[in-house]
Amino acid sequence: MTLHTTTLLLALLAGFLLLTLELGVSLRRLPARPELNSWTAGSWAMLAGLAALALRPVVPLWLSVLAGNWLICVGLAFFCRAIHQLLSPSPAPRWIDVALALSLPATAATVLLPMPLRTTLISAIFVLFLVPSVAVILRLGWKTEGSLRTVALTLSVAAAAMTARSVHSLLEPQDYTDLLQASLGQGLTFLVAFMCLLGAGFGFVLTLFERLANELEKLATTDGLTGCANRTCTDGFLAQELAHGRRQNAPVAFVLMDLDHFKQVNDQHGHRVGDIVLKRFAETVRAGLRQSDLLGRTGGEEFGIILPGTDEAGAHRLVDKIRRAVAQSTAPDSKGQPLSVTVSAGVAVAFPTEMLPPERLYGRADRALYVAKRAGRNRVEIYVPDGTSTMVPLN
Repeated sequence: MTLHTTTLLLALLAGFLLLTLELGVSLRRLPARPELNSWTAGSWAMLAGLAALALRPVVPLWLSVLAGNWLICVGLAFFCRAIHQLLSPSPAPRWIDVALALSLPATAATVLLPMPLRTTLISAIFVLFLVPSVAVILRLGWKTEGSLRTVALTLSVAAAAMTARSVHSLLEPQDYTDLLQASLGQGLTFLVAFMCLLGAGFGFVLTLFERLANELEKLATTDGLTGCANRTCTDGFLAQELAHGRRQNAPVAFVLMDLDHFKQVNDQHGHRVGDIVLKRFAETVRAGLRQSDLLGRTGGEEFGIILPGTDEAGAHRLVDKIRRAVAQSTAPDSKGQPLSVTVSAGVAVAFPTEMLPPERLYGRADRALYVAKRAGRNRVEIYVPDGTSTMVPLN
């Protein structure tokens, strides 16, 4: 059984042409993505390199060897750069440029070597570009987008195929007397390696669309300044937890918190300091919550906390602990001096037997918050069903 390498080259050329066209369409539909630009450049280089190899019968051998193999190195270097750009905020490492620069004289040095030895060395050079790309995904991206794992898998298989090609050309040199020679060993390793590189490209595009979808979902559910859930997400989660509490016969506490005299912070120090105070406040609150709790921003300086499975006593302890932590934390003011704020909170608890809708629970917490404000601020008020409130005194 043999594989016709010329046919494989033409098929791979068609595949990479389709990939570059898809990438061109993606560039128009996605916002500015430097990683997509890098992968697109790599795909064009890969396409040009394969074309140079396919033109071996009509161009000088040295030109086909040098241009074809080095352009493939360029493509692999761009793929590696794209993966770094996707997963790391820091610039792509300099070793990529250094390795690419060294690959040109290394490729040129193989032009006069026998074909089997040239295949061994060139395949090894390709592997040196592939392995770091896989390592970066395993280290930084394995737990991110699921489709990125397919990129790591296909690049790993491509590296394995290139390694097998490098070894096989030494063990069976008769199969590697010419690139276009029809032989099983050469054809199979060539096909697997470049088909996997082609598959990695489609996987990379899927990764970008998956990441974009995640970013859009985050924008739709998250407050951009504080990283908390926004009002829509908070309302939806509260309704969900109330329904879950009724099924599990468990109470759900809802807390409304409002920063005291926050308007004075903006008036005296500016909105930039106000934003810093809000972010520091959200960080302080999140540090005191459980994994099952949700912090949402329901207004300008108003925040809501959903506490599943929590009664009045549990909510009392948790919210007062947060109140104390907020009072002790500081943020830099407009002059760089420590600025502290306090918070008032109203807590309402829905019990499963009440069948309380979200808006009524919200209203009860809002009433308790109003009482805390009227009573002097920096306080926690607990709403109870008879319409009264119990105040946690200021310490």
